Order: sequence, then C-alpha cells, then structure tokens
Amino acid sequence: MPVKVKSIEQGYWRHADLPHVELRSTHQSAQPYKTHSHTQLSIGAIEEGVTLVQYLGQERAARAGDIVLIEPSQAHSCNPQENQLRSYHMLYLDTEWCLDRLSAIYQHKIEHLHCDQFIVEDSSLFKTYLLLVQAMLGQRLVELESLLESLSFSILSQYCAPRLAGDEEHEITRYLRRHLVSDLLSPPTLDDLATELTCRKETIVRLFKQDTGLPPMAFLNNVRIEKAKSLLRTGTGIAEVATETGYVDQSHFHKAFVSYTASTPRQYQQAKLASLGKPSEITL
Repeated sequence: MPVKVKSIEQGYWRHADLPHVELRSTHQSAQPYKTHSHTQLSIGAIEEGVTLVQYLGQERAARAGDIVLIEPSQAHSCNPQENQLRSYHMLYLDTEWCLDRLSAIYQHKIEHLHCDQFIVEDSSLFKTYLLLVQAMLGQRLVELESLLESLSFSILSQYCAPRLAGDEEHEITRYLRRHLVSDLLSPPTLDDLATELTCRKETIVRLFKQDTGLPPMAFLNNVRIEKAKSLLRTGTGIAEVATETGYVDQSHFHKAFVSYTASTPRQYQQAKLASLGKPSEITL
C-alpha cells in the first residue's frame, strides 16, 4: 500500500524571472497517479527505479537514465512498477514558449507540436537535464538559462515536430472542450451538451475520449486541477482556490488534488527544493 503523500520527499521549483519553466522533483515514491494531462510540454527524467508510462494507447517502462516526453494536453499516467520506489524529475515548459522556439527552428509558424517518441534513451541529454536541475537548486540563473537553451533546443529539434495534417479534433470535441471549462463553478452536464448538439450522450463521450484520451468529466476535473495549480502559484489561499475551481469544500479539493498530482495543495504551494535527488521535507 502506498505511503501517505505527506511523507514523500518532493518539492517544486519556480522563479519569477522564468515564468515558462517549472520543475517537480520526487524522491523514492511509490505513489500512483490518476490519468491526467498538463497544458505544458512535460519532460521527465527517471533517476532510479522503473516508471510505467501509459500514453497514446501504449504502456512502456521508463528506467533510470530515460527521458519521457509528454505532449501538451495529452492524457497519460506515470506509475510505479508493483509499488516499487522510484525517483524522478518532471520539467514543465510553457507550450507557447516551445512553439515559438519550434517555429524558429522550422522557419515558419507552428501552432501544434508533436513528439516523435515518448521514451528517449540519450545519456548526453540526461546529463544536461540533471545539470539543469542542479543549477535550479543553486539559483544559478545564468548557467540555468544556458542549460535550458541547450536542453530545449535538443529536445525540440531532435524529438519534436509540427503536428501532422489530418490530426484535427472532431468539432464535437472542440465544442465540449470550450463549453465544459466556460464555467468551472457550474459546468453544463453531458445531458445538456448532448441536447445542444442533438447527439447521443454516448457518442459525444466516445468522440471526446477518442480525441483527448479522457472522458469529458475527467477532462473537466483535470482543468480544475490545472487552474488550482495556477492559483496556488500566486499565493491564493487553499480554501479560496477550492471555491474558485468548483469544489464543494476544501476536503473534497484536497482529495482531488492529491489523486491527480500525488502532492498536497500545501506542498505544491510551498514550492521548495533543497538538493538534487532529495527535495526538501516540506512542513505541513
């Protein structure tokens, strides 16, 4: 049985001068995740143990030394193998920032990015990643920016490309995506949306999951958690965040946040890391 998330050594790194970058580090955790997505390009580095990555209809084992690439807004889960401990870092890069860099590489405007593979075995890239983490923890911003430039360019130029033509979402999926998140406090029901679209509920659920990898309600919950993370980063009180993201109370919000992030809201908000491989023990 996984240990309580409060006892896991983990933390987050952010800096006001680099708003397009966020780092999460977790040390020796067997905590599982629900299927979820991030609005950023997610780049993982496995330091020890094995992580089972479920993504794009596949399951692959990512091992120590591997890098994991997850496209923005793509459903995935990265869970331990048979409750074994693993240590890892997750780097989140703002999507628009990545697209600007990808556009510069291809010399034309690119609006979507696609990762050619999601588990990368590249020892040189992995070493650069860990040097970047060390620079973050040491607050060495000049070195950090140089390493981030190197790491992001290597990943975007070698493993990412514009999304291929013909990969557009179904118009029903786009309609649901817009309307589900238009009011997080009182979102429309699937029955209401099916009536508006003059379509069977089962059809809209099937199409939405086919395009996004998530059922509509799971997508809505994921958006709520992403909004909550954004509010927590600004220092908004946890009770207020729970209210603004549509949870009935703080307890409900806490449970949902842990199930989607394997971190408590307070752990996330404190955003502290002490050293590579062993993030700070956060006082709760």
